[in-house]
Amino acid sequence: MKILSLEFENLNSLKGRWKLDFTQSPFAENGLFAITGPTGAGKTTILDAICLALFHRTPRLKSIAKGTNELMTRGTGECFSEIEFEVKGKTYRSNFHHKRARGKHDGALQTPTCEFADADSDAVLETQLTKKIKMVETVTGLDFSRFTKSIMLSQGEFAAFLNANANDRAELLEELTGTEIYSLISERIYDHFKSSEELLNHLKAKAEGVSLLSEDQIQELTKEHGHLESEQRRLTEQLTEWNAHLGWWKDVGKAEQVITASNHDLKTAQESLAENQPSLDRLANSEPAEKLRPLHKDLKRCSQEVVTTQANLESSTKRLAERDTEKNAAQQSVNNHIKLVEVAKQEQQDQEKIIEQVRPLDNQIAMLKDKQVAGSKTVNTLNQQQAEKSQLQVSLNQTVESIQQQEKIAAQYLAANQADSLLEKYLGQWQIKVTQVRDLERQYTELLNSVQASQRTLANQQAALQAAKDSKLAQDKALTELVSAENQAKQRWDALLQQANEHTLNAQKEVLEHWSRNTNTLVDINRGFVQATQRITSKSVELQTNTQLSEKLTKEREVLVERYQNNKTSLERLTRLIDQEGELAKYRAALKPDSECPLCGSTEHTVEQSQDIADLVAQKEREEQELAVIQKDGTEHRQQLDSLVPIINGLNDEIQRAQADIEQAKVNWANLVAKLEQSHATLETQNYPLNIYLPNVEGLGNSDVVQSFVDACEQQLNNTIVLLRNMADAKNAYLDAEKQRAATAMIVEKALSNLVLAEQRLADLSTQTNTLIDQAAKCAQAKESEWQRLRESIIQTSIEAPELAHIDAWFAQKLEASNTWLTTKQQHDGLDKQLISQHAELKALDDKLEALAKDITVANQEVELLSKELTAVTESRAQLFGTQDIQMVTNTMKQKVMDAVSAHDAAQTAFNRCELEHRTEQTKHTSYSDELTVKQTAATEVTSLWTQALATSPFATEDEFESALLDEAVTVQLQSLKKTLEEAMVSAQARLNSAKANLVELKSHDKAEAWQQLPLQEVEQAVTDCSNAQQSHATKIGAISANLETDRQNRSNQQDLFKQIEVQQLEFDDISRLNSLIGSRNGDKFRKFAQGLTLENLVYLANKQLQRLHGRYELKRKADDGLELQVLDTWQGDVMRDTKTLSGGESFLVSLALALALSDLVSHKTSIDSLFLDEGFGTLDSDTLDIALNALDNLNASGKMIGVISHVEALKERVPVQLKVTKHSGLGVSEMEKQYKVIA
Repeated sequence: MKILSLEFENLNSLKGRWKLDFTQSPFAENGLFAITGPTGAGKTTILDAICLALFHRTPRLKSIAKGTNELMTRGTGECFSEIEFEVKGKTYRSNFHHKRARGKHDGALQTPTCEFADADSDAVLETQLTKKIKMVETVTGLDFSRFTKSIMLSQGEFAAFLNANANDRAELLEELTGTEIYSLISERIYDHFKSSEELLNHLKAKAEGVSLLSEDQIQELTKEHGHLESEQRRLTEQLTEWNAHLGWWKDVGKAEQVITASNHDLKTAQESLAENQPSLDRLANSEPAEKLRPLHKDLKRCSQEVVTTQANLESSTKRLAERDTEKNAAQQSVNNHIKLVEVAKQEQQDQEKIIEQVRPLDNQIAMLKDKQVAGSKTVNTLNQQQAEKSQLQVSLNQTVESIQQQEKIAAQYLAANQADSLLEKYLGQWQIKVTQVRDLERQYTELLNSVQASQRTLANQQAALQAAKDSKLAQDKALTELVSAENQAKQRWDALLQQANEHTLNAQKEVLEHWSRNTNTLVDINRGFVQATQRITSKSVELQTNTQLSEKLTKEREVLVERYQNNKTSLERLTRLIDQEGELAKYRAALKPDSECPLCGSTEHTVEQSQDIADLVAQKEREEQELAVIQKDGTEHRQQLDSLVPIINGLNDEIQRAQADIEQAKVNWANLVAKLEQSHATLETQNYPLNIYLPNVEGLGNSDVVQSFVDACEQQLNNTIVLLRNMADAKNAYLDAEKQRAATAMIVEKALSNLVLAEQRLADLSTQTNTLIDQAAKCAQAKESEWQRLRESIIQTSIEAPELAHIDAWFAQKLEASNTWLTTKQQHDGLDKQLISQHAELKALDDKLEALAKDITVANQEVELLSKELTAVTESRAQLFGTQDIQMVTNTMKQKVMDAVSAHDAAQTAFNRCELEHRTEQTKHTSYSDELTVKQTAATEVTSLWTQALATSPFATEDEFESALLDEAVTVQLQSLKKTLEEAMVSAQARLNSAKANLVELKSHDKAEAWQQLPLQEVEQAVTDCSNAQQSHATKIGAISANLETDRQNRSNQQDLFKQIEVQQLEFDDISRLNSLIGSRNGDKFRKFAQGLTLENLVYLANKQLQRLHGRYELKRKADDGLELQVLDTWQGDVMRDTKTLSGGESFLVSLALALALSDLVSHKTSIDSLFLDEGFGTLDSDTLDIALNALDNLNASGKMIGVISHVEALKERVPVQLKVTKHSGLGVSEMEKQYKVIA
């Protein structure tokens, strides 16, 4: 990756837009350049711009988003950064842009925008923030962390790798090189190993837990299975015969119960009929009056209709007279309003003629007033401008005097403090020199501390040598004691092995655990069997009760259906007769006295025939009521039957499920008991019997037997576990003692080795202490020499040199003096420019005041002429129209005309409404008159019919008829009572007859005589015994079939299982070998191995860089810690030094070598052709600085572009191409040279 150009705007102190093109001069000719400038000027901001354009963050700021941006220059409304770079011959462009609302410095931060594009074709590849960063990482092969450790080494990160501990260094190596894949591989191999091991163990356990039947067992079970099936068929035939016998007895009992119940119901119905006979007699007496009820209702209705219609006619006559009066008044009002409209329109025409003469005068007056107002405004504006310019003239004169006074004071200060002008040039250099002196002083202190520490270490090592000798003696004594303890533990373990065989106990424990796991199942099966048996008993009783009720309701409903059909046929016959009589009634109504009948020719027309119609209608109504009652009873019976069907079905289903549960429980019980017996038999064949009574097949349902077996299993298992635990404890105690003895033996050997190493370490420390004393003396001499040179440099500028102890206060004082001198110089130059500008502005202001005076005179003259003309036109208008407003007068007249027209329209609308109401009322009056004639005719006819019907009835007057007539509700109630009593009698008699016939039919059965010889209880017992025997045989058949089928499947599966174990064993062997090499649960094993290789490569690359920098040092890995580093000092007899003992200059050289090596290491994905170093070189002396610069020159010669940020003078002199950043004192902003400025 090679950076081609950088363009940015408003970042930190670098305000404005800047562009650095590294493909152009001077960077193209010199690949090594320095970024220089004072502290805080913004040198590092250039590197921040590179990171911002690529990754939207900087090493110093982790987040730049919508709500926060600390990188944008204060007081600006946006910031921007764009970089062009080349990867593998292809050029790309990446930028980042962040704005505030409306581009104002105080606007709210908006969402950042970005762009990643192909610079050759200008094709935009991505614009979303997150996706753009991922695309940059894909194209460059570098994420932000790798970028800041390979291309741009930022402040504070230069020596990060050197000073990191082992864990941090491992994370850095993994992050830089992408070796996290090795950790994932290690974890995946470990997971694969564990899953393969579990599968293999599962297959082996499965193979060991399967037992097969012998040939003799198979033949014996097959023979027993055939015998049981034959017995099962015989029992089925017997059970069918017994069930038929039992069903006959149940049907006989049911028929006798029905006869008893029917006799009781019949007696009850007869008693009810006798009790209600008076009410029924009352109903019979009211029947003649019921026949006349319809005709009497018609008479009352017609009389009421005549009265109502007569009242409506009289009311309509009154309203018609009122409508005539209202109509005449509305017509007169319409005529009056027509005259008022004509008068208003004539007045409007006269007024319009005058307005046509006044309107032009009004327009002229308005125009003259506008001109007059505009002229007055012009005069006022000119007067205001003249006053403002005069005031400004006074202010400018005062400003000129103030500037002249300030310029005089500044000039006096600059002349008096001329020496301070040199501080800006030399102050930074002196500070660097002081830093170097203090570094040497710190090194001297560190070396003294190292000497003291080395001396203490030497004393400690002497004590450690003596301690090692003492430890050796103590360990020898401890080893003797542990050998004795091991022998005692071995004896205790042997004693326990003689009491019991561990293999025997484990075999018994496995069987007992197997039994214990099945005890819950055994208890559940037994509990389910008992519960299912109880459910069958309770549900069978409930089923019998509901079945009997259903049969009773079915027979009753059949009787209701037969009655319903008979009543329906009778009702249809009555309906046809009434319809025929109705047709004949039309002809009777048309008959006239002494005229011939068109049907029979008779001239005498009696009313006896109409009495037949009333009887038919009353009979029809009774039939309808009775039919409704029958239909209601039938519906209730159907609903009850429908509700019983799901109940009976549900009970049958529950009984069947309970029977199925019982059968399944028997099968499960037999299978489980067989498994328990098989496991016990296996123990007996191995001579490991258990003294526990096993439940048998007949024990199903006996909870005491089951609980006894569960308790015995639990007790025996607990005893076995305790004995095994004691044996395991004794064995572990022996193994622990053996391990402690072996470990102590190793400690003894290690103590001897430590004693030898302590003696060697004592000799090395003596040599190291002497070396450190020599280095401290040299460092003190170098520090004094540097301080003297600094003092001489300060004195040469005619400035008094301070003491080293007060140098910080002196620097602060001189920095303040330098800033004051520079500020005053800038102020003096600015005041000169302001004075020239103010004089020019004052001259221009005098010219403007003179011109304004002339303009004011001309404007006053124009205003006076306009006033005279306006007065003349206003007088002419007053003579014609006075002061009236044309629009107001016109609107008033228009409103008057509109009011007159609206009043006329309202009068016309009122007239139309009155006329409509008059016509409507007249129509109603005619309608009421015609209706009254019709109603009176109908009332006369009905009265005649009523008189004739009353004359032929048993009643002499209408009052007698009304007293005999019952209330309709009472009539319906009595009819319903009569119908209910009759139906109860019929139903009870029908049920009695049916039950007697059913009993006769049962006793006439072919086997009835034989069946009567055996009582019902004996038959029920025989059915129960036969059913139990059949169920027992079914259980045994199911158990035998299950055992044979299980044996067959086991034989088939066993062959496949051995093949699976063989394949799985091969796979486990392979993955086990791989897991032992690189597999681990958290991925450490393979990751450390890969990181060790990576570190070896890094050390190799770093040593190549160190050879270029300084041949004295060489990096080495610590033998006892795979990721720790140490330094080989070839000038001190190849002694190994810890990296923490390096001085500041030495640490810089090693860190630089490591940083360059890391850059080379990370470049495995992308060629690194650009390198930026943001690290102070101030800790280096002149010789070491030359070494570092020579190394950078060598890198430059290899084709890399290298940028170095520093303010060291020697580096500035050595590097010809410099990118200078200048800081403006007091303004908080900086700038680069003008050639890099982008002009908008």
